[in-house]
Amino acid sequence: MNDENAPTAQADRLFMPAEPKPAISQISAANLLGLQAFEAAYRLGSFRAAADALHLTPSAVSHRIRNLERLMGDHLFVRAHRAVTPTVAGRSLAATTGRAFTEFARALSLQHAPGARTRLRLAVVPTFEMTWLIPRIETFLSAHPEVELLVENVNRALDFDNEPFDAAICGGTGDWPGLAALPLMKISTTPICAPAVAARLKFRHPIDLQRATLVHVTSYPLAWSLWFDSAGIGEITPRRTFWVDSFWAAQQAAECGVGVALGLDPLCAEPERLGRLQRPFPMLVPTGDYWFVHRPQDERNPALRAFKRWIIAAAEPGEVAIDESCS
Repeated sequence: MNDENAPTAQADRLFMPAEPKPAISQISAANLLGLQAFEAAYRLGSFRAAADALHLTPSAVSHRIRNLERLMGDHLFVRAHRAVTPTVAGRSLAATTGRAFTEFARALSLQHAPGARTRLRLAVVPTFEMTWLIPRIETFLSAHPEVELLVENVNRALDFDNEPFDAAICGGTGDWPGLAALPLMKISTTPICAPAVAARLKFRHPIDLQRATLVHVTSYPLAWSLWFDSAGIGEITPRRTFWVDSFWAAQQAAECGVGVALGLDPLCAEPERLGRLQRPFPMLVPTGDYWFVHRPQDERNPALRAFKRWIIAAAEPGEVAIDESCS
C-alpha cells in the first residue's frame, strides 16, 4: 500500500504550486541595513549626518551603501569632498525607500499595547502654532491623555509619502491632490504695532507708514506691496526696514515696539484684546486660508481622528478656548 502511494504522493508534491516566499525573506539583513543607511544619507544630504542619526561612523555608512551599490550594479551617489549627490539610480531608489520607511514608521506608531499612548506627529506653520495652537492645546491634551503629540515647525511644501508626518496645518488654496484637506480659518493681513508706536507716529492715512519702521517677512517679501496696492497708495519708502523669518516673529517685533508689521487676522486678535497690539488702519487684505491636511488612509489613526474633531470645534468662529495663564 505504501509503495503504491509513494509515486502518487511525490507527483502531487511535484505539481503543487510553490508557496511564495515572503518578500522580507528575499532581503538579507545586510541589505536592509544598506537600505537604511542609503535612506538616511539621501534624506539628510551627507554620510556624516546619516552616521550621526544612525549612531554609526561615516565609514560604516559608506561601507553599507557600497555593498548596496554592488548588489544593484549601479552607483547611488556621486561622492565629493564632504558632500554626496544622488545619481539618477539613487533618486529612483529614494522614491521607494522613502515611502517604505515612512510606512514602517506609521505602522509601528499604530501598534500599541492596550493602555499605551498613541503618537500623532504634526507639521504646523510657525505663526499658527505660536499664536493659535499653543495657547489652546492644553484643552486637547487634557481631554486625550492617551495621545502623545509631536509638533514641528514646517514652513514648506510637504511630501506625505516620504516624510513621517501624520497631518499638517498649513496655508494654501486647498488644492492638494490625493490628500484630505479641511479648511480651518480664513486669513487676512492688516498692519499692527504697539500702542506706544501708534501714539508717537499719529497715523491718520496709510501713507503715514513711510514715517515708520516696517517689519517684513523674508518668506513673503511681497506682502506689504500687496497691502499697499489694496490701500491705493502704491509703494512707499519707509523710514527703516527690518526683516524676520515668519509672521510670528513679525508680530513679536511689533509688540516690542520695533515698528509696524503685517499681522494675520484673526491670529493677532488676542494680543490686541490684551492691549499689546493696535491696528492703526482697519483695512484687511484676504490672503488665503489655513487647512488641516492628511492622507485619507490615515483616518484610521485614532489620535488623528481625535485631534481633527477637536480642532474643528476649536476653530469655530467665536470659540476662544485659550489658556490665558500662558499669555
